[in-house]
Amino acid sequence: MKTPVYQVIENDIKDKIQKGELKHGDMINSENELKDMYFVSRMTVRQALNNLVNEGYLYRHKGKGTFVNNIKIEKKMQGLIGFTEEMRRMNKRVRSKIITFDTMKADDEIASKLFLKPGDDVYSIERVRYGDDIPVLFERLFIPVSLFKEMDQKIMESSFYDYIENHLNIKISHCIQTLEAKSSNPRVSEMLEIQKSSPVLFMTRNTFLDRGFPFEYVKAYYRADQYRFIQHSVR
Repeated sequence: MKTPVYQVIENDIKDKIQKGELKHGDMINSENELKDMYFVSRMTVRQALNNLVNEGYLYRHKGKGTFVNNIKIEKKMQGLIGFTEEMRRMNKRVRSKIITFDTMKADDEIASKLFLKPGDDVYSIERVRYGDDIPVLFERLFIPVSLFKEMDQKIMESSFYDYIENHLNIKISHCIQTLEAKSSNPRVSEMLEIQKSSPVLFMTRNTFLDRGFPFEYVKAYYRADQYRFIQHSVR
């Protein structure tokens, strides 16, 4: 049985990556160039590229092109490691961009997660996290104003966990996390520089201090082409 042309294109690109002819960060040929190279329709080329993006071999940078991906970031579900520490362990450059930094009144959901009363003041912060200048995580954090009255944007541009443990000398205890697969909405797509309705991994995290108080409730969107989650279980 003859191999479909889109699979031929996929296999050729995979082969070049595996042989080192294409390296992490290299931009591959455009859809029009590949169309002419393989004498196929643009739709066939797009199918091949979409498959390679979904498998993690390539990633798209909106307005710039399609690039060879690095090895996916492995996030372990056990243990509690902040994003900055996670990236540094992988020798990746870390950067955070604050999108919004506001205060708001906690609704029923947020109040419940943070052991507050509805209407209590919380910080509402949106930020994009970068690894090697690639936007890999978009998160919205809710933090009680009563716990961190001196909070400012500069703190959130670096490691919030480092600030808590090394500046305030407060120990972080544990977290409760949920994880599910979703399609990106327009805002998430814009923040992560991915196509609309791209696959993302949506996590909620409720993190506690050793005093027993929750200090953050986070809604986080991880790029599925950049991340994979690992759970180590024993019986």
